[in-house]
Amino acid sequence: MSSYKPHAIAGLIFALPFIPSVFYLFFALIGASIPDMDHHTNNDKVYSMFVIGVILSILLFFYDGLSISALIIVSLAVIFYMSKHRGFTHSLLGISILSFLFMLLVMGFIPILSRIFLSLGFDISSSLILLVILAIIGYFVISKRYLYIYLLILAIYLVVFPVDYTSIQWSKVLLTMFVGALSHIVLDLWTPAGLKVLKPFTDFKFHKGLAIFLVLIWVLSSIFVLFTYGSFISNLNPLFMYT
Repeated sequence: MSSYKPHAIAGLIFALPFIPSVFYLFFALIGASIPDMDHHTNNDKVYSMFVIGVILSILLFFYDGLSISALIIVSLAVIFYMSKHRGFTHSLLGISILSFLFMLLVMGFIPILSRIFLSLGFDISSSLILLVILAIIGYFVISKRYLYIYLLILAIYLVVFPVDYTSIQWSKVLLTMFVGALSHIVLDLWTPAGLKVLKPFTDFKFHKGLAIFLVLIWVLSSIFVLFTYGSFISNLNPLFMYT
């Protein structure tokens, strides 16, 4: 998608003031990629997501009982399939629900993968588990053109700066995913077509005016966070830590 790069950059910029470490920017990038999963060019990914979700649901049911995480994959595929382009996935309610579901997806598969690897005799690190989960999610939502770059940076980061998943701030994961998705909406509001951001409550289309308002809210929120918790740039010591 030609518009993917601006959306990715905007997602990273929008999330930057609110993250406790660089690690959370991977979630912001995922969030910025989520809305366009309703695009017809991603149909193959959506179909694959549905099939994989169903297969995992069956396999994990016999292995470890009912898996909510596998059912979430199926639910996400259904949402993307049912949503028309620039429809529900480009609404405030849509990105809120999708961000929450993706957060639950990551949370749920961490213990599942840990148990599976342990049952096979492998006591693998938290970073490797996170690499597997974020790589799989990235395969579905990140543009194919930039997927290998995403995977390379993700792998290098987790090797150089190991992450303990027990210390991940899940509220920040949810926030950065939402902010990343919100940045996508802001950019799309600048297009002549506009967006129905309050769908399904109303089909009214919003345009640049709302984009400017949302950017203003982001600026004020960023200033508040930076003045309250300190400068992100000046505090380099914990910059790459996971807490």
